Amino acid sequence: MINQEDGYVPGPALSALETIITFVVIPTALFLVISLITYAATAQRKKSSKSVITHIE
Repeated sequence: MINQEDGYVPGPALSALETIITFVVIPTALFLVISLITYAATAQRKKSSKSVITHIE
């Protein structure tokens, strides 16, 4: 048995599904969302045709 401090009242235990969602699914989803936002913000833009401003004939 685990020694507990006086006045400590443990809360309800997490089920296996709640544990997996909390410690695996949510962090993985956050990582994917942050990665997607970062990729979208830093991805190479499609080059447009020659502009009059940047090209002199």
